Amino acid sequence: MKQNIELLRLIAVTLIVFTHTRHNFESGVFYFVIEKIPTFGTMVLSIISGYLYWSISRNKKKLFEKKVKSLLVPYFIANSSVIVLVLISNYVFGYNALNRLSFDYTLLTEGLLSLNSPPVNPPTYFVRDIFIVFVLAELLFKKNFKMLFIIIPLAFFGKLILRYDVLIAFIIGAFIAQYYVYVLKYKKTIISIALLFLVLTFIYFPFQSKFFIAIIAFVSVTNLNFKFVEVGGYSYLLHLYHSPVIVILYPVLSIFITNPYFLVIIQIILALFFCYLLYLFTRKFKFFKILSGGR
Repeated sequence: MKQNIELLRLIAVTLIVFTHTRHNFESGVFYFVIEKIPTFGTMVLSIISGYLYWSISRNKKKLFEKKVKSLLVPYFIANSSVIVLVLISNYVFGYNALNRLSFDYTLLTEGLLSLNSPPVNPPTYFVRDIFIVFVLAELLFKKNFKMLFIIIPLAFFGKLILRYDVLIAFIIGAFIAQYYVYVLKYKKTIISIALLFLVLTFIYFPFQSKFFIAIIAFVSVTNLNFKFVEVGGYSYLLHLYHSPVIVILYPVLSIFITNPYFLVIIQIILALFFCYLLYLFTRKFKFFKILSGGR
């Protein structure tokens, strides 16, 4: 994978870490930085996924099987691990770490299977939705009707896709890949038009502005060439496990740190650090690369 896309993906995931920190900020510049800007990260990841699918992986053999290994398995491991920790925390230590779910069947139907809402490890909803996008692509482009055994039950018992903006951004990424030559040729024009729409949507339709920010970010770096370390595995583990790290550490951190700004910053730093330790662990013991889908 191009190093510029690797770096952009790492930046996007790091932004997502911001919005899962625990804090009491409800307005102001700091709130905008840690809550509003991070929403662009998911759109950037979606565009990257669509671009890579259309330009690289769509014609590969056994793509669905590879996506099960790289998306579905890590998703289930990440959420099953959190469920185990939540159960131990509640029934052994008497601490309820759940804030959306209950200790009943929904811990399975929503916490793990995510039929109607984000799973117990919230950021992994993106992995869930991207996997379903690949399932739809497998059905539409490869006529693999076995995918209906996934699509129909999920659509009947829950929501096929939790966030349709992920699907839209994925399609945008695929569109960029299809017309990549023209994107490069008219790069400045595309960025200028996207900036214009960004201003208009930011004023009248703020929710849609994230699409144009993601487009500008991706198009701006897509043809840059520079050397950068391989961070695909780390980015993925950070996406999967930063939220559990923050949930575990926050009760302790909040006892010793009273400055609200520093409390947020230290949550981000420790999430980055502990996920990096997990990454090093998976490099040393190859079997555990299953946690990052073999990355």
